[in-house]
Amino acid sequence: MTPDALPATVRYVKNGEGGRWWPAAKDRDQVHLGWRSVPHDLLRDRDLPAIREVIQGQYAGKPGATQDFNMLSALLDRPSRHLWVTFEEGCLWWCTVRDGIEVNSEGGARLGHFWLSCDRPWNNHSLGGRHLAVANLPGIITTTAGFRGTVCEPRGWREILRIVRDEQDEDAAAADQARTSYEAAVAKLVARLRERDFELLVDLILARSGWVRLAKLGGATEGIDVEVENVATGEIAFVQVKSVAGQDIVDDYVRRFGERRERYHRMIFAVHSPRGTLRPPAGEPVQVWTGEDIAKLVVRLGLGDWVASRL
Repeated sequence: MTPDALPATVRYVKNGEGGRWWPAAKDRDQVHLGWRSVPHDLLRDRDLPAIREVIQGQYAGKPGATQDFNMLSALLDRPSRHLWVTFEEGCLWWCTVRDGIEVNSEGGARLGHFWLSCDRPWNNHSLGGRHLAVANLPGIITTTAGFRGTVCEPRGWREILRIVRDEQDEDAAAADQARTSYEAAVAKLVARLRERDFELLVDLILARSGWVRLAKLGGATEGIDVEVENVATGEIAFVQVKSVAGQDIVDDYVRRFGERRERYHRMIFAVHSPRGTLRPPAGEPVQVWTGEDIAKLVVRLGLGDWVASRL
């Protein structure tokens, strides 16, 4: 399925008050609606002028008739031209529908007065497989969940299409590119730090990540530059800081870490100028931070100015 295959407009729909028809809509690949006061034949024939008269008569001059009619019109007048979305089960769900309705001849409260049949069934993932959890969506999208009516054009309809199609926001893409460039520049600065300043930088990164230092940098314990504890998890980490190191040195400290597993839960080996590619042992709680990794942490933790001030 390609992005171009999706409709270019979006409508939000609520499957009954409080989403009471959502279970049936999801299970049957349908969109379930109300308007029980509108005769079946008018709905089937899409007789919009007659439907308008019925709705206006119901409101008897009170406000709301036009909005109610417009909502129903969106469901009857070529609904296949829209992408339909709803919010249920903590997610944004989307589907496409076929033109034409089916009225409820089955009766019962679990079904709407009429429904549309899905062309593409309800889905809470983007075309590329991203889970569309409400917690991970922009506020301009999620505010639509509070809409009290049945149908509307979401204020964030462009953002909905972009996310369902797995397209990146232009400003966000520019920010990503700028951050990548900044990280590359910071990596060059980190590689120029003197040994003592590099040790201090690693200490700052650990502290801002929730690790409390137990032993001073360069302490008396053989082979250990830093011992840190995460108070929240009760973990103690074995931390080694080197300006330059190859795989043989990493392996040596991994061996020392293994000899002290009764005390340490994990090991962090930080080096700004690695000789070759450094790899931690598979299946072990060992992290190797090289210059690029450290630069990303520096940027994320707001330590860029500190690094620049040490040169």
